[in-house]
Amino acid sequence: MASTSPQLPLSFAFAGEAGFDNFLLRQPNAALLAHLEQLLQSPGRLSWLWGEAGSGKSHLLQALCQQHPDAIYLPMHKLLAYEPDCLGSLQQSNFVVIDDIGLACGRREWEEQLFALCNHLLASDGRLVCTASAPPALMPFVLADLQSRLQLALVYEVHLLDEAGRAQVLVERAAARGIELKEEVVSYIMARNPRSLHDLMGLLDQLDMQALAEQRRITIPFVKACLLW
Repeated sequence: MASTSPQLPLSFAFAGEAGFDNFLLRQPNAALLAHLEQLLQSPGRLSWLWGEAGSGKSHLLQALCQQHPDAIYLPMHKLLAYEPDCLGSLQQSNFVVIDDIGLACGRREWEEQLFALCNHLLASDGRLVCTASAPPALMPFVLADLQSRLQLALVYEVHLLDEAGRAQVLVERAAARGIELKEEVVSYIMARNPRSLHDLMGLLDQLDMQALAEQRRITIPFVKACLLW
């Protein structure tokens, strides 16, 4: 009897508010955003997004999945909880996005499965979109064939927002939740909190939950009390 590959839970959760329309665009990211918005019409079947933590790579992948419900979102940090051959269950898939693929570097069995997935998607005219901290040529893969295959990708750097841009994202994400953040509150937060987008969104989650629980507006005294600043 032929063995079957373990089935992936193909419903890894991601941020429902992530969209291309609320990705704050900097001019250096314009070509990347245009590529993702027209991905199915692009001749490149492999795409690689790289950049520093907090640059918005995960947001862009999740926005891509919002636009294409058939895309399978695989955050590598969660995927590693499963056996590498779980990727064999993707043989019927033609659109896969892998967030932070660099976590597989040095894990030979994972690299072999990723190589097989790449070959499947290339042979079936599918799409693979990956994010990482560096271009594919600089990633420490141990499987040379995988590195060579991934170097066929269209490569885009995701450029970080400046501080004013991150503050604007904080205000816009708060407004999407029905929260008005006054300018003085935003300035207070930006002066004291680690200011990557990831950190700021985590802080917004915390403030939102506490404000709902206490039925209070988010003011500087509230932020001080909530965050013990």
